[in-house]
Amino acid sequence: MGLDEALLLRACRPIVRFYRWTAPAVTFGYAQRYSDVCLSAGALPSIRRWTGGGIVFHGRDLTMALAVPAGEALFRMETAMVYQRIHDALLAVIGETMPGARLAKPGDCRPGAACFQSPASNDILHGGKKICGGALRRGKQGLLYQGSLHGEFSAPALAHSLSSSVDFHEPDGETLRLGACLAKEKYGTPGWNEMR
Repeated sequence: MGLDEALLLRACRPIVRFYRWTAPAVTFGYAQRYSDVCLSAGALPSIRRWTGGGIVFHGRDLTMALAVPAGEALFRMETAMVYQRIHDALLAVIGETMPGARLAKPGDCRPGAACFQSPASNDILHGGKKICGGALRRGKQGLLYQGSLHGEFSAPALAHSLSSSVDFHEPDGETLRLGACLAKEKYGTPGWNEMR
């Protein structure tokens, strides 16, 4: 989570990052109650995201962060359109291995704290199940989208589907240092994770 935020703080143009988890963990939305998360997560490590959304159980998923600086067109779009644009682009790759994958419509949606049991408009569904969802937040630096995708997909192909103007690269040393600092001093603290 620290590196995702560091990408946003240092981005001069849109940057995407894909990563996998070395062990099962849980992330949860900024506005969620920590006590509710603990009931669902049990003993799994749990980290509050800067973005919103529900409880996400990580382990075998492909996780994505998209940092969009404030000057970009995507930053100025309405929230629903941001999700639609990102997920439509991802569908170009997802549909190759999962024919029939589609964006969720209002009739597919249902409320709930667990992200993958509660489809929202413009999430990606396959066979009636949610396979991709995300959360975003805007700040003065720009917009951060964090998403989770279930399935085996090529990160470079997904990055290319988003836009030719999105960078796909390893973070530089300064971004890594800032990410480590945020991980330790913010995301790794009870003050952040247990704030609600």
